[in-house]
Amino acid sequence: MANVELIKVEERPDGQLLFNVRVTATAGKMELPIAIKDQGSVASNETTVLQSALSFAKELEGSVRLRLGVE
Repeated sequence: MANVELIKVEERPDGQLLFNVRVTATAGKMELPIAIKDQGSVASNETTVLQSALSFAKELEGSVRLRLGVE
């Protein structure tokens, strides 16, 4: 199973937060920057980042499957 880490990189003046989502899996490592609007708490911010990462991963899976010709 992959290990997922969230690293808060910066707070931007416009109320956005930048996180790096670091994923370490058997196949390798990946780091994905995700910017979100501050949700008001650490837990809410982390939940929003994880939801964004999951949505991205689902879209990526679909695109890769299409590219490979796999259903």
